[in-house]
Amino acid sequence: MWWTELRGLIAVLLVGGAIAFAWTRIEARPVQDLIAVVATTTTTTTTTVATTTTLNNEETIFAICERGRSLADELALVDTAAGPGPAARLSLDFWRAIELLVDGGIRAEIGAIVGYYEDYFETAEPFDFNTAKIIVEGDKEKLQLLLTRPAPGLAEGSAFMGLCGVSVPDKPSMRASDFEDLEDRLLDPEDDE
Repeated sequence: MWWTELRGLIAVLLVGGAIAFAWTRIEARPVQDLIAVVATTTTTTTTTVATTTTLNNEETIFAICERGRSLADELALVDTAAGPGPAARLSLDFWRAIELLVDGGIRAEIGAIVGYYEDYFETAEPFDFNTAKIIVEGDKEKLQLLLTRPAPGLAEGSAFMGLCGVSVPDKPSMRASDFEDLEDRLLDPEDDE
């Protein structure tokens, strides 16, 4: 009987040791990811160069928080009279860089934010981000969805960046009723008379 108890004790010690070993390996593992290095020239041409690097968890969090603070500084310099394009471009570049740094479940949320901004640029950029012009000449249904509904993942991404003490900008938006009123005025001008 003592042999059975001894075998049980050995099994418990081996499982406990394996768990402790695995935990220390997880905590010490390097994060293999790509970091986007964005270089901007005076002609406002942006080039993204991907490099492979090894970051530990603390370095990754520091890099994410620093990028968030840089975004806030860059957004403070944007002329709001220029429309939503410049701020949206900075936001897209920011979320793309963060997507390369994170892993796990939050990566899917960040990817959804990147997808939102890519769709917004595809819809709005050909029309200089002019909502009225898009309603008349472009994909007004898609723009309406992009402007009047929450961006997938943005609430989670904002909460994630809040851990760094950084507020990220909200997406370009418009109330659904305002969008519909503008659409009615542009497409049915006779109703205004």
